[in-house]
Amino acid sequence: MHNLETPTVKLGLFHPFDSLGQALIAAALHRQHEVTALLDDLNRLKARPGLRCKLGSLDSSISVSEAVAGLDAIFAFLGHEPPHRLPPQCGALIDGALRVRVPRLFLLGHWRWLTEPATSDDEQLGAGLARSLEVSGLDWTLVEQPAVAEGLRIDDFSRAVGAPDEEAAFALSCADALLDELQLGLHRRACLRLRGGEG
Repeated sequence: MHNLETPTVKLGLFHPFDSLGQALIAAALHRQHEVTALLDDLNRLKARPGLRCKLGSLDSSISVSEAVAGLDAIFAFLGHEPPHRLPPQCGALIDGALRVRVPRLFLLGHWRWLTEPATSDDEQLGAGLARSLEVSGLDWTLVEQPAVAEGLRIDDFSRAVGAPDEEAAFALSCADALLDELQLGLHRRACLRLRGGEG
């Protein structure tokens, strides 16, 4: 049951299949947020109380806007994508969020090619993405995904079954730090590195 004194925040998570994505779902549900997992295959994640599963892809701004309408914030897990695929996917996220006025966007991935370009190709890719972010008017945050243990699932973070192990505790602390960023409005229009769950 939702505590009426707790403000309801509606979160959408694109492709939250890695350990950090699973930890973020667990942490958000613990805070009584409404969580929607945006998936290309609804069978990849089991719905549970407080968690909805909805079709959503990064193929176009229209498909993004249809998936995220009515949400307060979007978390997109992009760590599995190579750099050359990120500008079009981020462009779809930006335009889709603008289309339906989702105010807050977190892009989680590996951004060194953007913040510290090593080649002219990286620099060219990064310039286009940076320009799209800057002119969007959105409150966005690029999050450098921390190295967390692989294979963790939502139930591994359940506070009801006692203290999680060290690897799960680290992933959960990073997830809590992200939700604090959202709640407090920190690191808007910036790149964030999480260290031990702290920005």
